[in-house]
Amino acid sequence: MTLLLALACCTMLAGSDVAADDPPGAAPAAVDPVSALENAVVDAIARAEPSVVAISREKAERPEDLAIRGRPRSFNRENPTLLRRRSPLDLGQGELISFDFGSGVVVGDKGQILTAYHVVRGAGRLLVRAAGRQQFDAEIIAADPRSDLAVIAPMNIPGIPPPQLQPIRLGDAAKLRKGCFLVSLGNSFNAARRDGKPSASVGILSNVARQLDRDVDDLSNTPKRSSLLNSPMLLQLDSKLNLGMSGGAVVNLKGELVGLTTMAASPAGFDNMAGYAMPMDRVGRHAVEILKQGREIEYGLLGIIPPPNLTNRVERVSPNSPAGQGDLQANDEILAVDDEPIHDFDDLILAINARGPGDSVRLKIRRNDAELVKTIVLAKFPIDPEAIATTRPPAWRGLRVDFQSTVLVNRLPFAEPPVTGVVVAEIEDGSPASRAGLKKQQVIRLVNETPVTTPAQFDRAVANLKGDVTLVTEAGPVRVPE
Repeated sequence: MTLLLALACCTMLAGSDVAADDPPGAAPAAVDPVSALENAVVDAIARAEPSVVAISREKAERPEDLAIRGRPRSFNRENPTLLRRRSPLDLGQGELISFDFGSGVVVGDKGQILTAYHVVRGAGRLLVRAAGRQQFDAEIIAADPRSDLAVIAPMNIPGIPPPQLQPIRLGDAAKLRKGCFLVSLGNSFNAARRDGKPSASVGILSNVARQLDRDVDDLSNTPKRSSLLNSPMLLQLDSKLNLGMSGGAVVNLKGELVGLTTMAASPAGFDNMAGYAMPMDRVGRHAVEILKQGREIEYGLLGIIPPPNLTNRVERVSPNSPAGQGDLQANDEILAVDDEPIHDFDDLILAINARGPGDSVRLKIRRNDAELVKTIVLAKFPIDPEAIATTRPPAWRGLRVDFQSTVLVNRLPFAEPPVTGVVVAEIEDGSPASRAGLKKQQVIRLVNETPVTTPAQFDRAVANLKGDVTLVTEAGPVRVPE
């Protein structure tokens, strides 16, 4: 494509001298379409590049040293100058030197920076270089390994003014079509370590829905095999994304963010020149908003096991899952989710991922040549142990609950639960719930005499209660003082 554009430019420019002598009012010269495209690309880069940053990572030696908001850091907060201590990331006049690097995009008015999860995974320190040669430490406020997305933000350090960052405008990847011109911006080969200016590459959108059977383990760009059954469909670009571009921006010709680069290349032997990006469609933008708030992204759970060829046929149903409770059966073919056509298991996963736990979905199924409609209330897929959320839901008397599926799903097919209810997910030390003797993973069936099966039902049941409250668990009643 680059060669063709170059040839077109040369051909058109060859006739530009004649066009220059044309009288006023004559037809535009043939070079104008190419100039217009060039100007559009230049303008798109100018709009977007102030929002693209370079990220360097120092690995944490211990899990408790991770650069997560709310955790104590190794430097002395009483002496902010120690923040600028010399380290393997600093050399010379503040120049960032690192062999562990990636990119990010400013997406929030409070300096929130969207990046790829694998760029910040295991970080003990994150140094960011932004436009205007700004350099600052950042911390993770939320991270979701399942989508390979994370949001970091500048650290609030007494005595050090916050950086001046410009959020990018968000576009809609759902409007993209094959052949759309796209610009990729990022910290290619860590070149932005010097001045915070990202590198750019231009190409077309090769495909709007690609799913890959691989993952990136760390910034060494080493692939590892993974089913990635819950990953979104990715944008496929014809522009190669070099090492360091992970977490960078993919923008349209308006300079709007329509994708976040998440993989530098595909498995050996397949699309070696291709790059991939997480689309900023409805689902992607919703995920970004949740992560900006420091919250956990919750995924719906249906509870079926697919056949080996991953078609839309149900191989097996976990008996106490939503699918089991909704009377799905082996060999059912799932044809649609809320009128959204389902052709294979990837379609089904994407449809369920777009909905959250507690949502009600209508499944059109084919069973023995007859079409049926089943209404299913989704449970919650278990939390990835490496997920990070620094904004937690409010605790009731030191107690937080979650869907029972978050513990049962680890033993698929679901073990037969002794009771239905909500599971104790967290108990704060010294709280009334802790003093009452509640334990993690206990199942709460009733609040006083009110049945509860979802966290929302539990919250409503306890909202206005005063004094002692009796929680009926599978082990018996527990009285929680106010």
